[in-house]
Amino acid sequence: MKVFKQDMLKSLPLCEDEILIRPWIRKDLDELAKWPEYPFPYEPFNSSLKEMSCEEKDQHFCSREDNPNRITLVVDHTTQKAIGYLALVQIDWVDRKVGNMGFRIHPLWCNKGIGTLVINTVSDWCFKSGLKALRFDVTAANTRAIQCYEKAGFVKTEEFWRNDQGLRNIDIDQTRYDFLRPHARLNGDVPQIRFWWMELVNGRECVSGDGA
Repeated sequence: MKVFKQDMLKSLPLCEDEILIRPWIRKDLDELAKWPEYPFPYEPFNSSLKEMSCEEKDQHFCSREDNPNRITLVVDHTTQKAIGYLALVQIDWVDRKVGNMGFRIHPLWCNKGIGTLVINTVSDWCFKSGLKALRFDVTAANTRAIQCYEKAGFVKTEEFWRNDQGLRNIDIDQTRYDFLRPHARLNGDVPQIRFWWMELVNGRECVSGDGA
């Protein structure tokens, strides 16, 4: 399995239009920590890197880099370094499946088509490298992300709910939370948020589940 991961990394970087996708390095954490805050309603995606010391960033990098079932990539633009990152996590090297993904685009680079371009490029690279399926979870209220993933061929395959105590800190009846209200509920007295599993199989051939 280690050899398969190394072979994938050796085939990098990926170049497409004005972007370059490469394996991350420790220095990238310092660049990612400089990102501005995401505006409402995307504040939950703000990184904790800003609060980390140099030593904590070292540990953060090493713990992820040493994970045999993870590949972390960084996206450069011809005009700016580290405008995005994408992590393939929970990789099952036996079944050749990616169990989840983490993906962020620099707040000032959102809504420019970069996200779809990166997802398309990385997905093609994964399939050409021998992986058979990619999947990740996304909050149902994040329509911008869902539209990006659907443009890249991903489909919703399953719904699930995740506990979110942060809902106790907002007045969800306010107009500003109209987008969130259909995807929030109480399970007993536990607040929960709706999520989707989205999946891409065999080079953009995926059969949707009951929730699609």
